[in-house]
This record gives sequence, structure tokens and C-alpha cells, in this order.
Amino acid sequence: MTRLLSLGPVLIAAALVAAACASTPSPVATTPDERVDAPEWVTRRPPADARHEYFVGRGTDPAGDVAAAEEYAVNSLIEEIVRYIGVSVTTDTTAEARASLERFETSVTQEIRQRGSARISGFRVQDRFIERRAGAATVHVLVAYERAALEAEKARIEELFRERQEAVSRPERLARDAEAAGEVFAAISGYIEAAAAAVRSDIDNAGIRFQNNLNAARRLVAALQIEPLSGDLTAMVGESFDEPFRVRVVETPSGRPVGGVPLSVSYREMMPGGRLGVRTARIISDADGLAEFRHPPTTFVGTETLTVSLDMSGMLQELDGVSRAQRPMVDGLRDALLSRRVVMRYHVASHARAVPTGVIVLDSDLVGNPIPDNTTAGGIVTALSRAEFSVRLLPFDSSRLAQVNREQLLAQWRSLFGATVERVIYGVVSIDEFDESDGVMVRVSGTVQAVDLQTGEVLHAISSFQRSRSAAAAGAINAAFRNLGIKMGEEFSSRLR
Repeated sequence: MTRLLSLGPVLIAAALVAAACASTPSPVATTPDERVDAPEWVTRRPPADARHEYFVGRGTDPAGDVAAAEEYAVNSLIEEIVRYIGVSVTTDTTAEARASLERFETSVTQEIRQRGSARISGFRVQDRFIERRAGAATVHVLVAYERAALEAEKARIEELFRERQEAVSRPERLARDAEAAGEVFAAISGYIEAAAAAVRSDIDNAGIRFQNNLNAARRLVAALQIEPLSGDLTAMVGESFDEPFRVRVVETPSGRPVGGVPLSVSYREMMPGGRLGVRTARIISDADGLAEFRHPPTTFVGTETLTVSLDMSGMLQELDGVSRAQRPMVDGLRDALLSRRVVMRYHVASHARAVPTGVIVLDSDLVGNPIPDNTTAGGIVTALSRAEFSVRLLPFDSSRLAQVNREQLLAQWRSLFGATVERVIYGVVSIDEFDESDGVMVRVSGTVQAVDLQTGEVLHAISSFQRSRSAAAAGAINAAFRNLGIKMGEEFSSRLR
């Protein structure tokens, strides 16, 4: 690979001083007609002795600039030393030099791609020879490198490269060991970690290592299966299920149970404001591949589902920096992880279904005049009937809701209906917007509450609105009241206990 090495004027000056003081320099040819015999080391590098390795650097400047030629020579010298060390690197290199009468030292710090540095130091200039030919200047430099320092540097760089290789190899090795021991999820995590390390590495086969590790992780994920062990469970609203939701994680096709697998459980819960939101919990399979989730007390009525899947939290974050070419492989692994899931149905009922309930709602126009037909009340009854509530419209003049106070109303209802209903859902809903600019748009809004007829306790209250658009006013008005009633009835069915 290409190496970029630069040595400054200090190095060149130091080389000149060292060569002048450390040995008798060879004669220098000053004109093309002059011929001076080159020293033997120019054509044949001296063999190593008991203490030193010898290296020769040479450089030529076509313009005859000796300083430039000497810089090229020293650069080539450093290249020879790096080649001896035997580490193939791509580097940007800086250098610092110091000189004395006895020794010329250089320390070159080579910044290895993304990690660490390489240092070259501890060599002495033995001789130099400068020749001029056809206007060009060529500088030859002979140095002796102390073998002990050279071998120590070689060992240091090799160790550095082993560490870089180990960043990928170690999680690979641990993943294979975990797979052999049946620790499937630990193996999946290890292969993903090794793939992520390969993405950050500049080792020669990093791309292949990335692909192999990701394929290994995907192979293990594809072999996992989550089996539901619980049938449809039923609970009463506000209460817990009698038994937990159970699953088993196995390896296919052997059916061998897989322990230590983190699983994510997603389920729905009524949030403040009457909307359903998603909650999550984390469980782990045991040595028999079994995992269970105890659902907290339920908060709404109806049929819902609970999902158990592989817990992916943080698993693929280390692969966010992959290249565009590698992204499809990561997406494939993500899809495989997402597909490892099971959906379980459950049912939540309410004691309120068995409680006889009556409905009275006043519908009124923009100025407060009653609107006949009990449309909102009819929508509430429809929704509650679908949820299997014991519910009916009460034969009561709804206009009295705007004329009589609450205590008087409760007293009348106890007298009239106390023997047949235990709860009353009542309220007032009015038209508050009416727009004929584009067909007819109507908005209705109001507050409706459910009360215990004997105690007067408000069990649940709803304030809401509904818009409807139609070509005719009657259609828009009727749809707005009815749809609001159905919406309120559905909320009552899920919140009343």
C-alpha cells in the first residue's frame, strides 16, 4: 500500500552533520566530467552483523537540489525499514529528528488507519555519497539499525495488528463457543458484535468477515421459534388474569428449548384521556425455554392481543454506520428478528355488563331547543348492546335534564326506575357549529356521565364532540348525534366496572 513519509529540514541538516562527523565522507562529484568511485555499499548493501541490520536509502533530484535529493533518500530509507518490519499499512507519516556527533536518530510516527501509530527510531548514519550527473543530484545514505530496537519495534507493531484483528476475532470466537454450548442468543449477539467490529476495521478481509458474521447471526435467528402455551385468557376489567401468559422458545427443527433469550412483551392499556396506548415489558426464557408474563390489572373492556417478540433493544445500534452496500444485509437481519414473534388474544369483560343500565340524553339545537328522536342516546345503547351490556332507553322526558337539578333528577329516577335499573347514563349534547358553505357541516358536543342510581356516585364522565358533513342538514345532524353516541357508548363499555 502507499505510504506517505515526510522528513523536514531538521532531519536533512542532522544527516549532514552526522555523516560529516561519524565517518569520512566519500568524495563528491561536483561536475559531470568529474568521476569519483562510489563506495562499495552504494551497489551492495552491507550484510547484517552481530548487532546491526544495515539499510541503504537513495534519492535523486533532477534539478540538482542536494537537500531535496537527501530528503527523498531518507524517505526511501524509512520505506526499507518498514518493509523489513513486514507490516503492510497505509499511513500518513510525520517525523522528528535529532543528531549528535555519534548518532543520528529519527523517530517516525505513523498513524495507522483509525487506530494506534507506528514509531521507527534508533538508527545511525554510517556514510553518505552524493553524485551529480547531467544536472541531477543523487544522494545515497547508509544507516545501521540496532537489531534489538528494530525487533522490539517489529514486535510492537505486530502486537498492535493482532489487537486490531482480535477486535473482530474475539467476538467471533465467543459466538462460536456460545453456539456450540447451545447459548443461541449469546451467539447471535456475538456474531452481531463481530460484524460491527468488522465495519470499523481496516483489516484486509473486513468485508468478508462482516458478511460471514451477519449471515451466521441471521441463520441462528431463523432457527428460533416462539411458541404460545396459553389459550385465550379472560379477565374482568380492573382485575388480573388468573394465570400468566406463557411462551416457549425452541430451536427448529430439533425442538430443543433455548434458554437465556430476552423477549419483549407488548400490550395495550387505557391511558389518561381515554385513549389506548402500548406498554412493553421484558422477560427471559429459562433453561427449559419457558417464559411467562403476568399482565397487570386490566384497564378496559374488550378483546385485544398481546405480542411476544425477540427483544431487539440496542441489538443493531452498532451496525448503524454500515455502508450503503452493506445496508441490505443489516435490513435482512432486522426483518428476521422482527419475524420472531407470536400474537396471543385475550378478553376483558366487565361486571358492569350485568348491571341493568338506563340511558337518557337530551339532544338540542344551536339555541338549546330539544331535538326529538333520542339519537345520541340511541347510539350509546347500540354501542353498549354490542358489548353485551344490559341496557335500555328510559321513558323519560329528556328536556327535563335542562330544567331540573341533579338531586331532583336522581330522586325521580329512583322513584320511576329504581326497581328495574341500577345505573343511569345521562347528559346533554348540543349543536355548537353549523356551516352550509360547502354542503352542510355540523359539530355537536356535550357531557354525558354514568351514575349509581342509589348512591349518586359518578362512575365515569365523558366530554367530547363529533363532526359530520352531508348534502342535507337533517342527514348531517342525525349522523353527528348518532356517531357521538356510539363513540361515548364504546368508551363507557371499556371504562365502566
